[in-house]
Amino acid sequence: MSTGHPEAAPRRGPFGFLAEGLGAIGTIWIFFLMLLINADVAGRYFFDKPLVGTVEIVSMSIVGIIYLQLGHALRYERFIRSDGLLGRLLLNRPRIGYAVQGFHHLVGAVLLALMVYFCVPETINAWQQSEYLGTEGVFVFYIWPINALVTLGAAVTAIQFFLHFLRDLRVAAGLLAPPVPLASDVDAVV
Repeated sequence: MSTGHPEAAPRRGPFGFLAEGLGAIGTIWIFFLMLLINADVAGRYFFDKPLVGTVEIVSMSIVGIIYLQLGHALRYERFIRSDGLLGRLLLNRPRIGYAVQGFHHLVGAVLLALMVYFCVPETINAWQQSEYLGTEGVFVFYIWPINALVTLGAAVTAIQFFLHFLRDLRVAAGLLAPPVPLASDVDAVV
């Protein structure tokens, strides 16, 4: 459920450009991944010669793409969640609904911050140890760049969770009017 109009998108600023830029990079990456997969399929079909490393690149790319796009999805309130109870609370008892949602956002911020805390040493270790997927001499895909993207994406998402928490706290305290829900959101809850 979205809590605001698309015209009333989150304010842009350096953080907004970062979240949106990472989301755009993830989208472009999907396009190039599609080209790679099609080239691999064509190579298998027409020449009986697949592209070496396609499986490794695709498997690691999916992880990178997800974390690149998490912060953007959360920023525009398109993060997946169950809205049965919360949707009704946000519509009928906004202050209580935003208090519950604020707790959800705070927990998300803490969990993603913990993830960053534990991912940083793993990323450094993967870089120092030159960890890779694949077979040496045939194809290797170094893991540390994907670990770094996971860490960056988790950090951006943690910050966005915290920003949502601050907004929810202000609405629950009566210091900020709740955003007007979209008609489609109201229909989905009613």
